[in-house]
Amino acid sequence: SCNLAGKNAIRLMQSIGQENLPAKHGAIIKKRTAIPTTRPALETIDNKKTSKAVGGAKQKMQLQKPTTTRNALKASNIPMKPRTTLQKSVQNKPTLKVNHNKVLSQPKALPTSQPINSVKDSPMLIGSPCKIDTDDLSSNIFDLNLKSNVENIDENDCENPQLCSEFVNDIYHYMLYLESESPIRRNYFKDTGFKPRVRCILVDWLVQVHHRFQLLQETLYLTIAILDRFLQVHPVPKVKLQLAGVTAMLLASKYEEMYAPEVSDFVYITDKAFTQAQILSMEILMLKTINFSLGRPLPLHFLRRNSKAGQVDATQHTLAKYLMELSLVDNDMCHVPPSQLAAGALCLSIKLLEDSEWTPTLEHYSTYTKEDLIPVVCHLAKNLKSAEKSSYQQAVKSKFSSHKMMKIARIDAVKGTMVEELAEQAASHKL
Repeated sequence: SCNLAGKNAIRLMQSIGQENLPAKHGAIIKKRTAIPTTRPALETIDNKKTSKAVGGAKQKMQLQKPTTTRNALKASNIPMKPRTTLQKSVQNKPTLKVNHNKVLSQPKALPTSQPINSVKDSPMLIGSPCKIDTDDLSSNIFDLNLKSNVENIDENDCENPQLCSEFVNDIYHYMLYLESESPIRRNYFKDTGFKPRVRCILVDWLVQVHHRFQLLQETLYLTIAILDRFLQVHPVPKVKLQLAGVTAMLLASKYEEMYAPEVSDFVYITDKAFTQAQILSMEILMLKTINFSLGRPLPLHFLRRNSKAGQVDATQHTLAKYLMELSLVDNDMCHVPPSQLAAGALCLSIKLLEDSEWTPTLEHYSTYTKEDLIPVVCHLAKNLKSAEKSSYQQAVKSKFSSHKMMKIARIDAVKGTMVEELAEQAASHKL
């Protein structure tokens, strides 16, 4: 069988007490097994039976359904009525007169056994039973009347029901509430007693596993979010950090993917360091720790909204995604809210590529001013500069150096003097 780590990677892992954590360049992952199967069309499915011929080949035989026959009724046995009798019965049939005006003007009330005094006694209504009442809020952060020079980015989406232009602002307002309900503690990893680079190596390896499995972008962000939320409440020994990492990716895959990898796939990529029973046991513990709450908003959700508000192109959007994935490896930025991280990444992206400023429309829909984003922008620039030499961010850099990602990690803008100037200011701006 193949080993996951080479000799150099094993020495690095043993030096920090990571016996079971494979290195980033030695990860050997088998091909994805959960591939959707095909089946014939409905019109080609019939009752067929296979039988072996003399030569061993299979032949298809049509199953014969048993047929039953019955004697036809004889015309002589059917009693016949005279023709005159039928006509007479039709003529004497009474007719019902309906006063339509009376029916429409006086609808009959439904009977009720007792008066309705509470919500529980009221009839069931169509819609969400847990809808948040936003009428009593002191101010609506998405109200266009509160700020000037703000464009309505949803004005032309009213005819597309999939864009939900009528209540899209309520959705993002609720997402801001959700991210405050599941925060990450600042520098929580230092309380576990591990060295900071242990988490960097683990996240870098998870980025490789995610790339090899060809999973969705949301799966990677949700994996790191589940891992951080679990470790800050329930620290695990060093030898089980990799087990926690693959279990978090298993949960994220079940939540986001249509065809999630199987448990045996994660056993294989860990070089059988853990069994299926251990992964399933860790899955139960992890779900109980985070209270079965997997719907935490992701930076990608806010970035797509901000990119629409800023009317950015594909290059600027991809550079912002590159900056956000670099922050996953940075221990100093794991506590940054997803909405602020997405706004800071887009702010730095448009600054590097077009030297544009943070517009009032972006400030309105992101809920962050330019002054609020300065610390995040400086730390993102620091990660952009350290990615050129750091061995813990090579997986992300290699991913965004591909043609699919527009080779955004190789452009000249990420190596300019502006990045160096902002990176030097990161030490003076505390997140």
